[in-house]
Amino acid sequence: MKEKMKLLIKNHIQYIFILIASVIICIPLLSKNLDIYRDDGIQHVCRLIGTYESLNTAEFLPMIMSNFCNNFGYSWNIFYSPFTAYVPLIFKIFNLSFVNCIKLFMFAITLLSGIAMYKFVFKVTKNKNISVFASIIYILAPYRITDMYIRNALAELASFVFLPIIFNGLYTILNEEKKSYTLAWGAIGLFLTHSVITLYTAILCFIYLLVFIKKLKNKKVLITLVTNLLFVIVITSFFWVGLMQHYLATTYEVFVPGRMQRFDVMKSLKVGISQLFYTSSNQTMIFDIGLVTIIGLILTPLAYKKITKEYRRINTLFLVLGLVLVIMTLKFFPFEKLPNFLTMLQFTFRLFEFTSFFFAFVTAVNFGAIIKNFNFKDIALLSVIICLLLVPYNSKISYEVNFNEKDLIEPVPLTERTGRVHAGMASMEYLPSTAFQNSDYIIDREDVPIILEENSQSIIQNYEKKGSNMSMEIQNVTEETSIELPYIYYLGYRIYVNDQEISYTESDKGFIQISINEDAKITVKYTGTNAMIISFIVSIISFAVLIFISNYSKIKTQLNKNRR
Repeated sequence: MKEKMKLLIKNHIQYIFILIASVIICIPLLSKNLDIYRDDGIQHVCRLIGTYESLNTAEFLPMIMSNFCNNFGYSWNIFYSPFTAYVPLIFKIFNLSFVNCIKLFMFAITLLSGIAMYKFVFKVTKNKNISVFASIIYILAPYRITDMYIRNALAELASFVFLPIIFNGLYTILNEEKKSYTLAWGAIGLFLTHSVITLYTAILCFIYLLVFIKKLKNKKVLITLVTNLLFVIVITSFFWVGLMQHYLATTYEVFVPGRMQRFDVMKSLKVGISQLFYTSSNQTMIFDIGLVTIIGLILTPLAYKKITKEYRRINTLFLVLGLVLVIMTLKFFPFEKLPNFLTMLQFTFRLFEFTSFFFAFVTAVNFGAIIKNFNFKDIALLSVIICLLLVPYNSKISYEVNFNEKDLIEPVPLTERTGRVHAGMASMEYLPSTAFQNSDYIIDREDVPIILEENSQSIIQNYEKKGSNMSMEIQNVTEETSIELPYIYYLGYRIYVNDQEISYTESDKGFIQISINEDAKITVKYTGTNAMIISFIVSIISFAVLIFISNYSKIKTQLNKNRR
């Protein structure tokens, strides 16, 4: 039994190292006093609560948080990548609080990002020791602490998982020249996690393809790349179809040019050169690269010729990309003058996610080349040094909680004094611009249908509203009458007048408006648009197909064994 246990540990020691590193970086999560609501954190808690409540009402396609925005409905899920809205809720099956769901999710994605990094580096180097060390550096990257504990940027933190998967897929397709759908899985996950990070990843992947452009002469490689891309487009359609419909329907704040690019904030949060090496006591966020990583990068000239030719080019490319991205974060770089689609990044320091990935690879490869017989003892020693260097950063983590999730179950009303929290609506960027510009109207408006004609004799009776469902009767209609319903204007509501579905428009205040010309019974429910429903079905079918073909060879092998 002991021999079997020793063999098991020996064969899986790499995962033990990865698990230990993940536990170490997640130690603050064990504190009940950890301020998970800090910065973006409260928005993720509110969004999780809103999504959970929508699911509990059996709302098909839970896009609208119906009790947000003073009970007029607000949508995160139409506009914001859905991965972090749904996956943490899996832990609700254990009857955990929303905060603890987020904490468990943070640990899970930290561990998975380490495993994904290990698998990518091992795919390239075929060296278990280098791969484990790269994974540990990636897990313990100082910027991860900024994302995890200071900004509580849940979506950005989750995107760490998918970068190694995407580059693993690219490498497999280009170098092994075989059918592989790893790229598709990584890209699907990233797109459904963080759209802006996805954009930058696509640019970096394009550069990677340019460097290895000769590989694209192989038709099999091209076909596999295109197939992966098509799967990404189709499987994620349940998200982007609704997004595009809303983009074309009216102006939402998130689509207003410059709305998401706060250049004054961007400039103020650019990184000084000294911050790459040292985090001062009065500095809130951590941007330094890490001493061990810096030493690893400096070793490049000595390690270059010792690195295996098969991946020397990738090592050099990752070093160059990492250094260029670091330069782009610095104060002297005119980032705000880049095209609008690039400045959507909002904060230049977000590029440290990519440098954490690239530099982890380069550092591990360089140490592996320089240290003779690089082994687990070397990894353990270097890992201890990295951990000790992270200890002072604990002072940057807040252990003073100012909120209680129980106070957020019933959404905070939008008032003139709501302040930074914005009643769980971030900066209200997912409101129609007309509604955003009439926020005072939202604050003062009653939660009832309103007849817009001043002299109308029509009367509303038997009005009932529960979430996204509403019913009422209107009488004494003698002419065409416009009614503003107590719902913010989003597509996907179904409005029935005397059991006949009618279309609706946006009112001058950003609410849903309908017109009728006779006495009627009016009912409302939310289902999503026809296109959203169809794309949802298409996504599920495509997802099932991708699972099948990704495992086809294993299935075929098993069937052959059964026949024998």
